[in-house]
Amino acid sequence: MNSKPSPSHALGGVFSALITPFHDDGRLNLDALQPLAEFELAQGIDGFYVGGSTGEAFLQSPGERAQVLGAFAAAVRGRAKLIAHVGAIGTDEAATLAGAAADAGYDAVSAIAPFYYDFSPAEVRAHYHRLAEATPLPLVVYNFPAKSARPLSTGDLLALLEHPRIIGVKHTSQNLYQLERLKAAAPQAVVYNGFDEMFVGGLAMGADGGIGTTYNVMGRLFVQMSEALRAGDLAQAQALQRRANEVIDVLIEVGVFPGTKAMLKLLGVDCGPCRAPFMPLSPAQQEAVERITASHLRALHVR
Repeated sequence: MNSKPSPSHALGGVFSALITPFHDDGRLNLDALQPLAEFELAQGIDGFYVGGSTGEAFLQSPGERAQVLGAFAAAVRGRAKLIAHVGAIGTDEAATLAGAAADAGYDAVSAIAPFYYDFSPAEVRAHYHRLAEATPLPLVVYNFPAKSARPLSTGDLLALLEHPRIIGVKHTSQNLYQLERLKAAAPQAVVYNGFDEMFVGGLAMGADGGIGTTYNVMGRLFVQMSEALRAGDLAQAQALQRRANEVIDVLIEVGVFPGTKAMLKLLGVDCGPCRAPFMPLSPAQQEAVERITASHLRALHVR
């Protein structure tokens, strides 16, 4: 592989996959980004992954996505690392968003592979190369096989990592064998675990950190898991993962994104609803969210 400086230490860590606040009528609520940033920074996370799946990126126009990137960078004011998800089905749109991220002062961009159409491996590779060359920022490939028309193989990912501007992978997959093989073959790459419920497993297999939805409401738990593993305390890390997974079980039952926003509101950070076609929680779902928030989350935010 090409020789290049390792970004792992600079960009590793616990990154919240940021939600996007909306008003009740569906308009962006950019004013809510400042209190959201303060709430999450207080949990001790290392950075934010802005504009991804959790941020309902594909329910927004490109202009709205660029607005969120700029407004959130202004809210953080250099206090955490920032990765902008700029993925789109079209290369030009992704490149334009990458330019907006660079202008806003992000540390890196990331992009899911172009989806829906059955693009060939050569087309996917050309997409990423053009995107990497359209911005001065390093690029993290978003590997999410469940949402990809053509999942990226280990060989595909290693070939992409040979490009001098493509420096890592967000690995949202249960295939931790692939994660380990990637890290073994490309130790200079930064690799993020993507499934919150497998954070400890991902780090144990070599990930440099994680990017996750539920870090919005329990980032402190994931920071503590990471610290426990660094200290060699596997039992503590496993106990923390079990605690987080009890919350995740409820979110999977009620809907991860609407449920996360409901939890944030209960914790004092009102970011509004999700955009349609996401639906509001039913009374029974809301009750389940209230119970798990009271039993598992409130104490995390009392300082």
